[in-house]
Amino acid sequence: MADDGFNSSSLTWPDTSTTMTDVVSIDFTDSAEAVQVTDTSESVHRYVTGIPDPEMTLELVGGAPTTNEAVGVTGALAITWNDTTTHAIATAIITEVATSGGLDDKISTTLTFKPA
Repeated sequence: MADDGFNSSSLTWPDTSTTMTDVVSIDFTDSAEAVQVTDTSESVHRYVTGIPDPEMTLELVGGAPTTNEAVGVTGALAITWNDTTTHAIATAIITEVATSGGLDDKISTTLTFKPA
């Protein structure tokens, strides 16, 4: 079970040789819309999946992002999880940057990536 821990997972951006620091969480989602393909002769709806829509979100400790952490920046994004599983978006774009903080808590920045 220890091999499934998050610690020691790494994320590279904007190229595969630059490891991001201060990462405290990573979420990778790969979804697709359900496309209804039911015809009039059928008694139940049938579906196929649409085009995949991967998204990666990560949380960093700290506020003001660097030049490589701004909306519109593109690059190669890859995660190597501690258990050796990998996820990647070959050409990704940052679509959202959100910074927050609170009383007696850290300042953190969340970056959202989608395929470019």
